[in-house]
Amino acid sequence: MKTEMRWHRFYGALALLTLVVFAVVLSVPRDAAMAAAKPERLKIAIVQFLSGAGAPHDASAVNTAKLLAEKINADGGIDGVKLKLLIVDEAGSTADKVTEFRRLVQDEKVDAVIGYTSSSHCLAVAPVADELKTLTISAICANYRLFEQGKYKYMFRTSAHAVSENVSAALYVLQMKPDLKTIAGLNYDYAYGRDSWEIFKRTILKLKPDVKVVGELWVKFLAGNYSAEISKLLSVKPDVIHSVNWGAGLTALIKQGKTRGLFDKSLVVFTTGLLSQAKALPKGVAFSGRGYHLQFSDPRKNPGNRAFLEAYKAKFGKMPDYTGTYMAQAILGLKAAVERAVRIKGGAWPTTEEIIAAFESSGYDTPRGPVFIRADHQAITDSMWGLTSGKIDPVFGYPVLEKMRVFPAVQVNTPLGMKTLDWIDSWPSRK
Repeated sequence: MKTEMRWHRFYGALALLTLVVFAVVLSVPRDAAMAAAKPERLKIAIVQFLSGAGAPHDASAVNTAKLLAEKINADGGIDGVKLKLLIVDEAGSTADKVTEFRRLVQDEKVDAVIGYTSSSHCLAVAPVADELKTLTISAICANYRLFEQGKYKYMFRTSAHAVSENVSAALYVLQMKPDLKTIAGLNYDYAYGRDSWEIFKRTILKLKPDVKVVGELWVKFLAGNYSAEISKLLSVKPDVIHSVNWGAGLTALIKQGKTRGLFDKSLVVFTTGLLSQAKALPKGVAFSGRGYHLQFSDPRKNPGNRAFLEAYKAKFGKMPDYTGTYMAQAILGLKAAVERAVRIKGGAWPTTEEIIAAFESSGYDTPRGPVFIRADHQAITDSMWGLTSGKIDPVFGYPVLEKMRVFPAVQVNTPLGMKTLDWIDSWPSRK
């Protein structure tokens, strides 16, 4: 694809420019005492849901962290330094997670923290990471306000988020249904659900102002009964139904929707989902799972993705969900930043601040393709969408999407320095 090739060249140019700039302008630490001796190991806390309703969702992330740590250590570590993982349960209140973050840094003496799925958790630990001067990477959290409303030195996000997911969802819907007339939303009643629906709806209405919103339905987080909501949607018959529901709530919605014919009446758009849920969907549902990285980048053409999928399946007996790919982006991002900082220092071990400097405005490769970290510490990546086909890939065993579309990162991410809703409002309307 020409657009993809241009984007890959763009990544390469940015990465090269970054190295040149760092090589020229990065200064010696202000205090010679700040120079870091090479550690015996890098101790990294992995904070993901190990219990409760979020545990199945995060299982692939935890598995991938173990898989990549083993692989990196078997290859000699990061510049000779091996990784030691401390895997921690994310379940608990936001206050608990802040307290635990302090314990990980002050008592466990971790060098970095990777993880966090909950929006409230990643938003809460970001300022504490700066306070404690600890490199922290949000691997999965989708709340776009993390860097739009805050500026942090020690916090990074290496995954996509609600803006790219829902802008691309709207663009995909308009491609699949150019004569779209009506939309409705069925989402969890919390920040991620409301933000995602607002971005999707605003994008649709900006690009096609004649579309009518015929339903905005809100349910409790992880709700299991959708009888009233499905009845409402069947009565108003929207052309498109948007939902970011996930976990057990999404499983219940799929089962009840299939029974009552919801998927026969409307194009349903799910931005978040696991492979088990994709397999349960009928044909013709718009699905991304926050980026369908099993099929894009194509493992038959991308040896990195193929190697990751094969290694994961060999170790765990199944394919990773999107959370596994996101964890890979976090760990490989940290690895790339450390190695880049070591090169910049001529082989000397870098301080945390020098690793951060090497991480900013940098590009690196992952199983899903190139990732670029902006100056605001937000990763930008391409977004992909497709329709469920009912077919299973004969080699890897994942559910195959058809009518795939890939949207370049520059098309679906808020430009640096702009507010998301202002950016969408600035677009020219289509007739």
